[in-house]
Amino acid sequence: MKGCNSVLEGNVAIQILRAVTQHVNYVKMVRSCLAKNSEEPHCCDHSSCQFGQWYENDGNELIRDMDVPEATALWTEIGQHHEAFHDTSIAAVNARRTDAIRARQMETAMLQRSTLLVNRLLALDGIVNQKSMVA
Repeated sequence: MKGCNSVLEGNVAIQILRAVTQHVNYVKMVRSCLAKNSEEPHCCDHSSCQFGQWYENDGNELIRDMDVPEATALWTEIGQHHEAFHDTSIAAVNARRTDAIRARQMETAMLQRSTLLVNRLLALDGIVNQKSMVA
């Protein structure tokens, strides 16, 4: 049975790292839009992006199946940071043509939330790795 747990945990670790990549790509898209004052990026709410879809579905199931309280607590925190990240990214994009100062403030808040989100995802990855070493 140890082999099955290792495969599952490896799958969780890969999915977490893929989620980080999806999030970073989204951040780059929003920042590019803000820097160039270009047309609306495809900003969306927290449940519509690739990360949000994974978080609500496969990721949620994987974390639940791990049955590790520390991972579950981090998961909740990740969701809160992710939602706040999207709120601030949308606010930054909406403000960019009418209020440059507000847009910069919202971009800073967006990046702060992004950092918190990625740090929590990496902490979750550490829990997954630690669990696989014990199994």
